[in-house]
Amino acid sequence: MASDRRLLWVISYHHACNDGTLMALVAVLPILIDEMDLTYSEIGLLGFGLLITVVVQFFVGKASDRHFSRYMLEVGAALMAASFLLIPLVSDFRGLFVVVIAMRVGASFYHPIGVSWITREYQGKYLDTALGIQSGVGNLGVIIALGSSGFLGEYLGWKAPCILWAFINIVAVAMGLALTKGHKAPAGPSRKTRTAPARSTLKKIAWITLPIATGGAFYQVTTYFGPINLTQVHGWSAGDADLMFATWIGVGTLTSYLFGRISERYGRATILRYGYVTGCASAFLLAFVSSWYLILPTLLVFGAVFFLTYPALFGVASNATDPSERGTAFGMIFGFQLGGGAIVVALCGVVSDIFDDPSYSFIIVGVLGVASVLTLTILEKDNGR
Repeated sequence: MASDRRLLWVISYHHACNDGTLMALVAVLPILIDEMDLTYSEIGLLGFGLLITVVVQFFVGKASDRHFSRYMLEVGAALMAASFLLIPLVSDFRGLFVVVIAMRVGASFYHPIGVSWITREYQGKYLDTALGIQSGVGNLGVIIALGSSGFLGEYLGWKAPCILWAFINIVAVAMGLALTKGHKAPAGPSRKTRTAPARSTLKKIAWITLPIATGGAFYQVTTYFGPINLTQVHGWSAGDADLMFATWIGVGTLTSYLFGRISERYGRATILRYGYVTGCASAFLLAFVSSWYLILPTLLVFGAVFFLTYPALFGVASNATDPSERGTAFGMIFGFQLGGGAIVVALCGVVSDIFDDPSYSFIIVGVLGVASVLTLTILEKDNGR
């Protein structure tokens, strides 16, 4: 079990590197606006590059089902490290866009490989615990990046956080090669066994695609428009607003570590229902309230409950699919999650411009949350989950 836990923490560290690197770039964008004279449309185009991850990770997941290799996580981390080492060398939007695309390609590896590896390696009651740990460690990487990159960029220049996260990814490569040495990758399908068609895999997880996409939208809209709403509409300082939403991610990280116990007691279906109901209520509140004594408890409850829906959905997808198609399944799942988030964020930007009010973003995502609750309620019984 010690070696199994070591493997889990290595995979989880890769998750922290993956998500933290992405958040570090978001954190230094305000600095790059001045350094490179970027326009808001160019920043939007950089964000829309998230769809590159959606496309690439589907093929990465499909490839892992045919031939699973423990080195694939290291390939992704190495690409992200190389991308951030190159960022300080560019001086305009074109160069930055090329580097961001390369980083998005690197980010395509973790979710279809790391999460599917965990679901193949850990079975039974420990699966939920393992999924909760990897989810929590990934969130921890986001918190560290969000809390440090902006300050490092201001005091040491925007190159500093880029170099730091490149080094962190290099450590992930070295750690993966050293600590998983001799550990056999999960057995994939035999040569005589053909991997399941993508259409067949999609059919098994189709009933949760809307909640998955909505979950991605909740995360992206809250991180992008939450601080903007407080600063632009309600007069908060950027530091105070960022602190509020860092707390939101922080409490979500803590509860993610406890997902195994919570799931064992209440079940995944109950977690999903209450998670999306909480998300809906929180979104509508965040659209209208501005006082810290209302926003803080809202975000604490929102984070504590809603972040549990991510490992819950992973567990549902794991039960619905065969080990031989897990890479494809999780490639699809994170495609819906990231794609849904990218599209909804773009829509929220347009609507916010029309009404000159970013709070409409939370109304949009709240409505999507209601649709997800109805979907889970109606289809849960029919699917026997």
